[in-house]
Amino acid sequence: MIKDEAAEGTSMSQKMVVIKGTRDGISIILRRRSDFETIRNTILEKLQKGGDFFKGGEARLLVKEGHISQEEMEQLETMLKEYGLNLKKDHPLYTIPFPTPPLPETLILKKTLRSGQRISYGGNVVVIGDVNPGSEVIAKGDILVFGALRGMAHAGAEGDANSIVAAYRLQPTQLRIAGVIARPPEGKSAVPQVPEVARLKDGVIVIEPYYLH
Repeated sequence: MIKDEAAEGTSMSQKMVVIKGTRDGISIILRRRSDFETIRNTILEKLQKGGDFFKGGEARLLVKEGHISQEEMEQLETMLKEYGLNLKKDHPLYTIPFPTPPLPETLILKKTLRSGQRISYGGNVVVIGDVNPGSEVIAKGDILVFGALRGMAHAGAEGDANSIVAAYRLQPTQLRIAGVIARPPEGKSAVPQVPEVARLKDGVIVIEPYYLH
């Protein structure tokens, strides 16, 4: 078994990507924001060094920071196939961008909000945990939930129609952006399998998968 972490190198490009050899192939971890060309070249260098070793194996891609677009992902998949590797797509290839560095007007809560709890803040609100039914999050700016959002969320509470609400599992009892209100449909709805974002479009709240191009 090969174990090789590119992050152990001294160059900037090596620190952006960690590549580990596994029993079944390789695991590729994107650890920081970078231009796609640098990421692609770093992975290509590793594949070239491995020669035929990885043929018939699997490549698992995990984006821990930043994002790659669908087009970039397809380019990586094509390159991996040229070296006999199949890209295993059992993880979302996109993440909710985390404010880096956190702005002064961003409130970061590292906890789960339970029924009866109410958070109101004059900026952005980031919850690293769940927002349970019966709890409320009200923000002047955006609301990002690194977990399940099942309570009430009101972004753009002072009228900012460009504000968003995003969560790994977006299942609010009530959703508000600026002065527009949306409620979930009657009956059971499917549990979202990918991060989602709610935003205003033409005066209506729309919900869509959260990946960036």
